[in-house]
Amino acid sequence: MRLLSTEDGIVENVIWSRKGLQCLEVVLDGEKEKALNYPGFTGSASPGDHVVLNTTAVRLGLGSGGYHFVTANHSTPPLTFAPRGHIIKLRYTPLQLKVHAFEETLDGDDPAGPAWEQYKGLKDIPVVIGELHSMLAPFVLALKKINPARKIAYVMTDSAALPLYLSNAADRLKAARLLEGTVTCGHAFGGDLETINVYTALIAAREVLKADIILLIPGPGVVGTSTRYGYSGIEQGEHVDRVRKFGGLPVVIPRISFSEKRNRHYGLSHHTRTALGEIALCRAYLPLPRLSRKKMLHLLQQMQNSGLLAKHKTAIISRFPGFDRQLELAYSLQSMGRGLAEDPAFFAAVAATASFVERILCFGVK
Repeated sequence: MRLLSTEDGIVENVIWSRKGLQCLEVVLDGEKEKALNYPGFTGSASPGDHVVLNTTAVRLGLGSGGYHFVTANHSTPPLTFAPRGHIIKLRYTPLQLKVHAFEETLDGDDPAGPAWEQYKGLKDIPVVIGELHSMLAPFVLALKKINPARKIAYVMTDSAALPLYLSNAADRLKAARLLEGTVTCGHAFGGDLETINVYTALIAAREVLKADIILLIPGPGVVGTSTRYGYSGIEQGEHVDRVRKFGGLPVVIPRISFSEKRNRHYGLSHHTRTALGEIALCRAYLPLPRLSRKKMLHLLQQMQNSGLLAKHKTAIISRFPGFDRQLELAYSLQSMGRGLAEDPAFFAAVAATASFVERILCFGVK
């Protein structure tokens, strides 16, 4: 039984392109459809090219944004290897690729090599843990609004999309110089630095990118089900323990929404409650935005029932930056299809976390 659907097509047009990614208009059986192409895999595509597409997600009606993916281009010459790197990601799949990993600096062939000797732990650096990629841009924008001098590094885990190139938010934040750099860990790839696991990603973000704040958030397209433990964001609980082991301060962005129709995500999402209540062994910081009395009572009751109030350090943040319409449009600030007006509590939670992080950087934690 086949696990994927493939179809042949002809490239009609290159709609847009940026580093590592092209958006194509492709003709399939006389119909024009959209496809994404990673030139590092298949070469740069041009109009008239004959391509093979993975059409699985679109044909199943899944949430891949309506895009097919180019898996082969019969019109481009074979690609040559980059000169360095021996670590394979997407191992033992037809698309396994070679990267130069940060850990290979142990061989002494890279200027980052001294980072291994310099590293003495995270030394109370805030590591901000988010479940959704849609938390990335609003957090950075809010933090930079409070203190533009802060150095923020983004570590993308491999629990959702694997290519960093897919992230519009990371691309725009880097172009605006709001991020010091990016790190992709595990099987995720495409960051300024590549690492084998989360631990070495934290080291790289601290010692090479010199971050004041490390963001630990998956790429676009997390997986969720209606079951208690069947969602990719459960890694948040594991991240709390990883950060504590390395001497950092784990700060979790709470997933809050009072616009959700699904009961399990209404108020404080069960994803946050389960990850922190059942998976995390160590204490995390969990900032909450001050909302209306009714909403705050609902959140605190959920936290009490989940054991979060006793287990973790909660802070209620009254003052946090807002987002204007210009930023919303420039960075496509949406989560689950809802923008600032449709889901203000979601974005308030992210901004409150940014405010809390700046506070602990200035005054420490108790």
